[in-house]
Amino acid sequence: MKDELELVFPTEEYIEKIIEFKDEFIQNGENIIYGSGGLDKEENVKEWLKNVKDDLTRKSYNKEIGRFPAALYLAIRKNDKKLIGIIQIRLKLNEYLLNYGGHIGDSVRPSERNKGYSTKMISLALNEARKLGIGNVLIVCYKENTASAKTIIKNGGILENEINDESNIYQRYWITLKKKYADARNKDDILKRRFKNIRIDKDNFHGNISLLTIKEVKKEWRIDVEQRCILANNYNWLGFYPDGKNYCITAMLDDKDNIVEWYFDMARQLGEENGVPYEDDLYLDVVLVPDGRINVLDEDELEAAYNRKEVSKKDYDMAYETANKIIKEAKGEGYLKRLNDFTKEYLKIIKDV
Repeated sequence: MKDELELVFPTEEYIEKIIEFKDEFIQNGENIIYGSGGLDKEENVKEWLKNVKDDLTRKSYNKEIGRFPAALYLAIRKNDKKLIGIIQIRLKLNEYLLNYGGHIGDSVRPSERNKGYSTKMISLALNEARKLGIGNVLIVCYKENTASAKTIIKNGGILENEINDESNIYQRYWITLKKKYADARNKDDILKRRFKNIRIDKDNFHGNISLLTIKEVKKEWRIDVEQRCILANNYNWLGFYPDGKNYCITAMLDDKDNIVEWYFDMARQLGEENGVPYEDDLYLDVVLVPDGRINVLDEDELEAAYNRKEVSKKDYDMAYETANKIIKEAKGEGYLKRLNDFTKEYLKIIKDV
């Protein structure tokens, strides 16, 4: 495609293109280049390149020089190597960025606007953000900038709220990169699969139930000291997505339908896309083994995301409240038998569909 873009890290070979890019903004009467990591304020492009490189390894905001931990990219059009835009991914947020800046800022050069490039740049930046370990991306725009809002929404942005300061109204959109689908589409170790999903409305369950039959894997997944296998050829993963709850359950069954474990994912919310349930993952997990052992996983990931301000205090507390409730129930008398019977009941139902 002639309009296809690629993101590249800025180096000295791009200096002439960067100077030309900046000059176009000045000639257009624009003094601010959003998402440019201070290019609009720096006279020496080589010094700017050094700062951009240093931003990759910064641990926190440097108040003295006004720079954040960040990854910055040039958006280059592939067919003619023209510098179309600049986009910056801030790796950590402080209170100001949480309210007014967000994770991503970008600018498209004046002569290339209104061609859909900003939408493409954000899409590419979200892929980079995922690689950088960011699970939830915040993008902020002025309310009056409806074009920017549309671009964010096209990339999956959900408006959380609006914030007023003395002169502007800011809209804050979140884009989750932690969406996990019941068909395990993002798990590269599963080579061949079958998937089905049904809706259940019975006294003991209201919601979606899915069955992922794993026909062939690239490699088996073995965990714990005893190397318990949770993924192999002809295994079944039975997923429960209950209405109105902040968790989902995956019952992992071996090739003879013996239950290996129940995996509880804490979720910001559950949903469905094109007949496939998903969960907006909230890092924290609880694993229940048929012999009664209970393991809590990924507390460090939740803590790190909370410290990076990707997870709110409300969601952080909700994840632990939900996990603690699950653990308390799991320790109750007869719970394991009830859960086992429940799993077998719906495994038969979905298999017979």
